[in-house]
Amino acid sequence: MKNKMVCLSIFLIFILTIFVATSTAKNIVSINTDNTPPNPPGISGPTSGKVGEYYTYKFKLTDPDENDYLSKLEVDFGDGVVVEQCGCNTPWENGITIEVENMWKKQGTYQIKARVADVHNYWSEWSEPYPVSMPKYRAIQSQILTRMMNLFPILEKFLA
Repeated sequence: MKNKMVCLSIFLIFILTIFVATSTAKNIVSINTDNTPPNPPGISGPTSGKVGEYYTYKFKLTDPDENDYLSKLEVDFGDGVVVEQCGCNTPWENGITIEVENMWKKQGTYQIKARVADVHNYWSEWSEPYPVSMPKYRAIQSQILTRMMNLFPILEKFLA
């Protein structure tokens, strides 16, 4: 009789443990399969400039899940500089435009690209490359034009 009671007690504890474990696991694990990644950011800003000057670029952040918030922006300026912006404490609303500055140190043509993550840490694809050139001739051309204007003031009337 005592053995039957011990066996029954162990069996009940085993069943109770399985029941509690499965009901707790159901409450803990929640997978959201309705979320889709954000769209790649839209990029706008100057397409050429001077080496050593700062330029501001705008990144339009959107998510097809219209009620979703966005939390991270990663921008690769193509010159080895990767900027990460974070809306971690206060996530960004869908459709916001974030401004990021960069200064190129060398002449050349660069490809800016960006991606964004929503609050569920789903990342967008990288955006289409946005070409920016920092040509060498630009500063020289400006100096030549300034010298010509100083030598021949009448040119200013034609160029104005």
